Amino acid sequence: MAQKEANSSEAGWALIMEGVASSRVEAHRLQKLLAKAKQLVDQSPHREHVYQVAGDLIMSVPAVVERLERILDRTSYALAIIGEEHLKDRLPLHDRAKVEDGVENSLPWSSRGRSKASIDSLLERHQARKAARGK
Repeated sequence: MAQKEANSSEAGWALIMEGVASSRVEAHRLQKLLAKAKQLVDQSPHREHVYQVAGDLIMSVPAVVERLERILDRTSYALAIIGEEHLKDRLPLHDRAKVEDGVENSLPWSSRGRSKASIDSLLERHQARKAARGK
């Protein structure tokens, strides 16, 4: 009976993880569509009229999508933490070591894989993208 419950929780966790990941992709696509729509409105000769009748939507929907992305990121992180032990326990030691070494070397904050300059560069790019989205 315990094995059946474990399999059920594994499947449930995987379905939730898939749902959050797919939702995150769709939220990103929505963000891109909204940016394109705003660009089209801003280039339209009827820009002023569109802003008069739908300006509140044009200005507020991107913030809603940003909050949605933050919630999905938080949920993804929680699922990753919850699933870490489960997945780690399923791997043989040699596979676990392979994954941990590969991840450690690829992380931007890894002491082995990156220099302070590359970390600062990564942070600057992230802040520039965030600022560009805020415009």
